[in-house]
Amino acid sequence: MSARRTGANLITSYLVRETSRPLLFSLLITLAALLLERTLRLMELLTNHGGPLELVFQLTLNLLPHYLGLALPATFFISLFVVISKFDSNNELVTISGAGLSLYRIVRPLVAIGVVFAGISIALFGYMQPYSRYMYREIIYVVTTTAWNATLNERVFARLGGGLTIYADEVDATGRRLAGIFIREVSDDRETITTAAEGALIVNDNHTRLQLILRDGVRTIFESNSEAMTANFSSVTLGRDFAFDAAPFRPRGKDGREMTLTELWRLSRDTPPGEARAGLMAEFHTRAVRAASLPLLPFLAMAMGIASQRASRNTGIVAGGLILVLYHHVIQLGGSLVEREIFSAVTAIWLPFAIFAGFCMLTFHRSNASPGGNPFDTVFAGIENMIAALTSVLRPESKKQT
Repeated sequence: MSARRTGANLITSYLVRETSRPLLFSLLITLAALLLERTLRLMELLTNHGGPLELVFQLTLNLLPHYLGLALPATFFISLFVVISKFDSNNELVTISGAGLSLYRIVRPLVAIGVVFAGISIALFGYMQPYSRYMYREIIYVVTTTAWNATLNERVFARLGGGLTIYADEVDATGRRLAGIFIREVSDDRETITTAAEGALIVNDNHTRLQLILRDGVRTIFESNSEAMTANFSSVTLGRDFAFDAAPFRPRGKDGREMTLTELWRLSRDTPPGEARAGLMAEFHTRAVRAASLPLLPFLAMAMGIASQRASRNTGIVAGGLILVLYHHVIQLGGSLVEREIFSAVTAIWLPFAIFAGFCMLTFHRSNASPGGNPFDTVFAGIENMIAALTSVLRPESKKQT
């Protein structure tokens, strides 16, 4: 008995070790892909508003809990699927089963990993993301409402708020000495265009306000009910200051996504029935069901991984990805229906979860009960036949040459 238990422990550690490596790799790749596109958009936003590019790091860091929570289910499933399909193709599952361990015993450590990841998901979506989302929105608010620290970026139209846009052909290393300046000011019925050979951004003694001093330029004023007026100047200080600091950002908790699970539960109990309470309940149950779904993924991955021995591994990954995407959108739709008070959380969110759980357990049980009872064998065969038929239609000349 002790020898069998030792063997089971060795197999458990082997499964965990083999799963962790592709999991970490795929998680890093997925996070990099998700964050790269968003980071480029943030850089564009900051340059358009004259903001310092070092804030990109802070914004990206605040996005990390959100994207990590989104990437975790997909990378967990793909890692499990790859490992299980490799075990099955190398007949390692047959060897392990021959040692007296059923698929239920083999999948147990993987389910334990899923439970750990469910706890991580609750920590990310339930408690870290509400704060990081609020801090992200606060930085965006400051970026879009503040004229930044007397610094501009070269050859970038900086929109400083209040209908003011500044452009400079050349900007020195400090961001305060400018050349080739173009300024556009727009009010209700007035537009002012100013060009200048050079200029400087000067901070006042209190370091709270900013002035723009221009030299050797032309200023043209367009008004709706009069002709344009143009004046040359040798030196002028722009007629208004630029405030460094925006008004204080609003308190956290404008919507349910900025609240923790504890706050959502407490506030939903204290809020009278209505749309506000429904929105809080939808957010709470959506987060809870996403975390509860993670321990189910090993059962689905085991069934699909075993079936992939008779099909392409890529076919299994695509099919699994489609199942997870469909399930994600069903839960998302259920949250919207709860928020609109069309259905209760039990019907719109937890019923799809129960169906998904039953689907995962049923496919796993049939794979364990009989070698030929895996329902994904037929699915994968149908997908590959469809791909083969499409390939033959799109490349008829290859048949003629062969």
